[in-house]
Amino acid sequence: MSAAASGGGDDATKHNGRTRSYYYYSREDDDDDDDDTNNNTNNNAKTTTKTTKTLESKYSTTNRVPALMYTLGYLIFSTITVVSNKHLIKDAGFGNPIFVSSCGTAFACVASAILVHGKMVEITEPRMTMKEWMKVCVPVGLFSSITLACANVVYVYLSLSFVQMLKAFVPVVTYATHVCVGTDKYNSDFTVSLLAMVVGGVMCMNVSGKATAIGVSVMFGSHFAEAIRTVGAQWLLVNRKFGVIESMYYFAPATVVFFIPLVYYFEGESLQAPGVSDVAKKYWYLFVVSSSWGCLVNACGLGVVKNIGAVWFKGINNIKNILLLFFGIVVYGDVVTVLQAFGYTLSLVGFGRYTYVKNAQMVANTPPSIADEENPSQEEKEPLLKK
Repeated sequence: MSAAASGGGDDATKHNGRTRSYYYYSREDDDDDDDDTNNNTNNNAKTTTKTTKTLESKYSTTNRVPALMYTLGYLIFSTITVVSNKHLIKDAGFGNPIFVSSCGTAFACVASAILVHGKMVEITEPRMTMKEWMKVCVPVGLFSSITLACANVVYVYLSLSFVQMLKAFVPVVTYATHVCVGTDKYNSDFTVSLLAMVVGGVMCMNVSGKATAIGVSVMFGSHFAEAIRTVGAQWLLVNRKFGVIESMYYFAPATVVFFIPLVYYFEGESLQAPGVSDVAKKYWYLFVVSSSWGCLVNACGLGVVKNIGAVWFKGINNIKNILLLFFGIVVYGDVVTVLQAFGYTLSLVGFGRYTYVKNAQMVANTPPSIADEENPSQEEKEPLLKK
């Protein structure tokens, strides 16, 4: 292999920057390229030092296919889980939505521990230290419980339709939080696209009931807590390059620990009410379905965050809600106003624009060597030197 093949200097430029094993070179060229290589190595070391100081998460074109697959999995599994949970909570009469929701996290905690300790999933080196776990994973568990608590308390102060409207602001709050923390950079195109999604989402809702300052504060507190949770998840998945199962192995125990007092405070008495245990015994299979599919929802959600980011993940949730409303129009003949139709269109355009800009950013972050492999030129298809 020549010095040009090692990413060297001027000689590599003369050959169109190609790194081919069948180059012919002289000893003098090799010595010059070695000097250039040493200089480039020093420059790369400086660049690496600078990169480690930033929290910004980077994505490349290699993340596109996994992001699509995880997104499809999330949409499918989350829909099944919602139907299963609804049947268990309402139709079966079990109630206790916080307990049911936490079953998926508990299942993820047990399943990931079995996979890791059973040597079926390897732990990334260097391993997470206890100090790092306390700094990253414990806050994730804490803010997860705060999100769930606020999401239940808010219905005391706001109507269901008003809560759904405020949920449209989740992508903007998430993006603003990530920019403030440093895991994302401010981009005017992103901001405009997200605002279009929010405005369109608000237009789609038939809002009824009065807003209260406490209710709105609680709802945005839930949004902020969820945004902080995604900061920790994105940092671990992208910056530390942890796998999905590995991240669940670290996150789930901390989340379960904070869910226990939450369930005890909000649903402790109702779980001990007469007949609840009988319902649990009769519909035990629904708990298995809700827990296992809930675990898959968590895994796919982490996969989306790992491959395209938390903001896009929150955006797809908004689009999913809008598509459900559109499904009701097509299948059940629900009436839609001109304002709502415009809102649907605006949200979809905003999400499409955000995805387009995000893809352009991923292309810009893709190393040249990977880009050349994904899009080989005609010259690369033929040997540079034929025998």
